[in-house]
Amino acid sequence: MKVLMVTTDFPPTVGGISAHVYELAKAMVSAGHHVSVLSRRHTTSEAEREEMDGISVYRMFYRGPGFLYGLQINRKVAALIPVIKPDIIHIHAMRPLEWSNIKDIPLAYTNHTSGYLKRLRKGGFRRLWLLKRLFAKPALFLAPSRELLETPFAISSEKLFIPNGVDASRYARNSQLREKIRASLSIAPDERLCIITRRLVWKNGVIFLARASEFVTNPKLKFLVIGDGPERQQVEEVFKHHCGDRVTFLGSKLHEEIIQYYSAADFSVLPSLMEATSISGLEAMAASLPLVGTRVGGIPDLIEEGATGFLCADQDPKGLADAINRVLNCDIDAFGRAANKRATEHFDWAQIASQTVTAYETVL
Repeated sequence: MKVLMVTTDFPPTVGGISAHVYELAKAMVSAGHHVSVLSRRHTTSEAEREEMDGISVYRMFYRGPGFLYGLQINRKVAALIPVIKPDIIHIHAMRPLEWSNIKDIPLAYTNHTSGYLKRLRKGGFRRLWLLKRLFAKPALFLAPSRELLETPFAISSEKLFIPNGVDASRYARNSQLREKIRASLSIAPDERLCIITRRLVWKNGVIFLARASEFVTNPKLKFLVIGDGPERQQVEEVFKHHCGDRVTFLGSKLHEEIIQYYSAADFSVLPSLMEATSISGLEAMAASLPLVGTRVGGIPDLIEEGATGFLCADQDPKGLADAINRVLNCDIDAFGRAANKRATEHFDWAQIASQTVTAYETVL
């Protein structure tokens, strides 16, 4: 099968959509499909055309005001069709969907972002009318959480929940690396380390984890926060007020650097207010870390309560602290092994790619 994926984010850009499109495309290529990706070109150092892990990558600059980006993308798609001859076009962002009008080739759309949920919460006739117009275009409507699959109006396309995935083989725990990193962070062998790999923005809820740290009873717990964003100053101030030097902020890191830190950790937390099947959560599970997470979006699909971690309400510091206290009192190693098993058996990218291709076949 020949697939053309259209996205506004692709490596080296970091983020959930970027990781999803790259890993999905790579897994499809491994299964014998031909995948091309059209994405944004940010700098002249990025090639306009390249091969990446068997994926044919095309990049383009967006010019002018934002509302014209979709028009430019659609023109580029039209120009690529005679070259690629795709059987299906798969759009991974709302912006390219706005101007999409390609005929005779089935269109799949993955509803990734919390921006959609924010639009729903704001409401208003105009916003809902625009969403209804956009969602009438795809023949196949996919989402990485059941919440993102819901629409407040009927659409004719087939709707299907397909979660994010993970390549568990990349996250095997390394005992030597664990000792080295923990020593560099001044973490004693009898101390526990909670890792948070999140952008410090409202939807990720890290401020509520900072507030929850006041109610965590174990004095041997330390926190490692990897990520940056507009809430960083506030999150740091609250964390350090309650934890002092028991919290470390490393700022933004490249993905390959983040992977190393999972070996040093004992469990991870997803305090999100909005979330799909979190890729960072799946990575933590693949690294044999139990998860504490909020009951939002796709997080309950990740965590098997009382076996791989614990769930709690969002925006509830005391409830979050209680879940953290529970994971600290469980057999963390056993929970970690169960988390790794669940990630490997249910969320491997090869399985996700196979589910996606099967979904494509329903509209071809």
